[in-house]
Amino acid sequence: MKRLIIIFLLLNFSVMAEVVISEGKYIYSGNMSENEGCTLAKQRAKLKALEKVSGQRISSDEIEMCSDVDGKTSCERNQFFLSSFDSEITNLQELKKDISVQKIEGADEQSYICTIKIQAEVIKITKTLDNSFDFNVKLNEKNFKEGDELKIDLVLNRPLYVSIFQILPYEEKDYQVYKIFPNKLDNKNFVDVDNLTIPKKGKFQIYFPENLNKKNVDEYLFIIGSEKEINWLDKYTKFEDLKNAYIKEKFIIYKYKGYTIYR
Repeated sequence: MKRLIIIFLLLNFSVMAEVVISEGKYIYSGNMSENEGCTLAKQRAKLKALEKVSGQRISSDEIEMCSDVDGKTSCERNQFFLSSFDSEITNLQELKKDISVQKIEGADEQSYICTIKIQAEVIKITKTLDNSFDFNVKLNEKNFKEGDELKIDLVLNRPLYVSIFQILPYEEKDYQVYKIFPNKLDNKNFVDVDNLTIPKKGKFQIYFPENLNKKNVDEYLFIIGSEKEINWLDKYTKFEDLKNAYIKEKFIIYKYKGYTIYR
């Protein structure tokens, strides 16, 4: 069971950079390669760097993104992804890498510890808040299986233009971000009612990603509300590309929500 945090930000954006040094460690056994273990250690160091600058702390008590299948590693990957919404590493230098051996009492094989120390330049996105408009988002489920239908309920306090993007953080060879609303069937995204269920026409059906050797995977919806219509692209190669687009816009509000797909 997973409980997801929703963070909303209404903004005029400005950015400032800060250089920080952080360190991450990861313990792994012989069934994981040194490269993968050190990649996870580096990810921990990057998460600490983001947290130092943004001041944001996303704990497992706040968002239970850890599953019984993937455990702590899956949770940390999601924590890193969620932290990247509000700050960004623009430059990174690896200062130190160390591999040590750890013998666990009672275990047949030894474990290894990869320690990565980095220096990172982090940009924090600062906001000027305006409470004149807001909306709330609710999904029909938190956990889905292949073939399930996804529904998105919106509650608005005033009319807004709404755009919804699906984010696939695991995607490496294709696009990570797809605009799912408005679309060819639902091409009107000006919402002038208090409550709306999306899609209004057709349906969003859940599919487990092909060629992904996991038992479950996390995906995200990124919902943007604006006072004027914005000509977003239909897809973006990386989430960072979408971030660069919405940073330039004034007077928008966004929220994100995650869900899990099981085989």
